Amino acid sequence: MGEAVERYPLGRDTAESKRLNEQHKLLIEIVDGAIDSTIPLDRISSVADVATGTGVWLWDAQQALCKVADGSARYFHGFDISSAQFPAALNEIELSVHDVLTPFAPEHRDRYDLIHVRLLVTALGESEFETAVQNLLSILKPGGYLQWVEIDYTPLYDPKNTHHPKAMPMIQSWTKYMDQNNISRNAPIAVAKAFETAGLVEVVNRPFLVRGREDIKARAQAWELGFWSTVMPLVLKRTGEAANSDEASEKANGIIADLAAAFAHGEVIDVRFRTVIGQKAN
Repeated sequence: MGEAVERYPLGRDTAESKRLNEQHKLLIEIVDGAIDSTIPLDRISSVADVATGTGVWLWDAQQALCKVADGSARYFHGFDISSAQFPAALNEIELSVHDVLTPFAPEHRDRYDLIHVRLLVTALGESEFETAVQNLLSILKPGGYLQWVEIDYTPLYDPKNTHHPKAMPMIQSWTKYMDQNNISRNAPIAVAKAFETAGLVEVVNRPFLVRGREDIKARAQAWELGFWSTVMPLVLKRTGEAANSDEASEKANGIIADLAAAFAHGEVIDVRFRTVIGQKAN
C-alpha cells in the first residue's frame, strides 16, 4: 500500500493521535454512536476495526456491547497499516498491522460479526474501495455487518453551495489536491457501490450533516480548523502551490488565518458524513 501511504496527508505522531481521539468524540456524536442503531447488538460477539489508528473506536464499541447483559464473551481486534499510533495497552483488545488492500491471514477468515471502517478517503484511491471491501468480506461471518463511515466532499465542488469568501483559498487548494491524488469526491457512494458489487445485502447509506448542527458548531469548527491546519503545508507542496517547506508553511499560515476568520463569521465547511452498512448473506 505504498502509494496509499504517500497519498495519506496526515502524520502518525503523538499530536496526531491526540487529534484523532478528539475527532472520534465528535464523529460518534455526528453519526449517532460508535455502532449504528440499525445493527442488533445482541448478535455481535466478535468485532474488528480496520484502520484503527489509536484504537479509540474499539474502546467505545466495547463499552456499548458491555451494556448488552447476555453473558457472552466478546473478541475485539484492531488492524492498521502502521503500529505507530497503537496504545501501549487496551483492555481485552488485540492490535495488529495489516494493509486492507491485501488478503487477511487465514485465522481471521469468517471470524467477525461486525467490521468497522472509518475515513479511508484520503488513503485509498477511488478504484481501491472494491479491493478493500472484497478483503473485508473474507473476514466477515455470514450474517455479519460491515459498517463504513466516510466523508462526502461533493458540496465543496458545487458552485451553488456557497461558503464564506475567506474559506475559498482552503477549499480551492484542498479540492485541487484531491483531484490530483485520485481522492474520491463522494467516498460513501464508492463504498456503497463496492458493497453491492461484493454481494453484501441490505445496503444502506445514511447521511449525517455537520453544517446546520448548532449543537456541535463550535466543535465542528475546531475539528475542521485542526484538520486543515495539519494538512495544508503538505497539500500546498504536493499541488505545486509552494516550492519548498518554508514557502508552504508561510502560505498555509495565511490560508488557515483566513479560514479562522471565516469561522469567526459563523462559517462551517459543508462536508457531509455518511454511514454505509451492509450485511453478508448467510
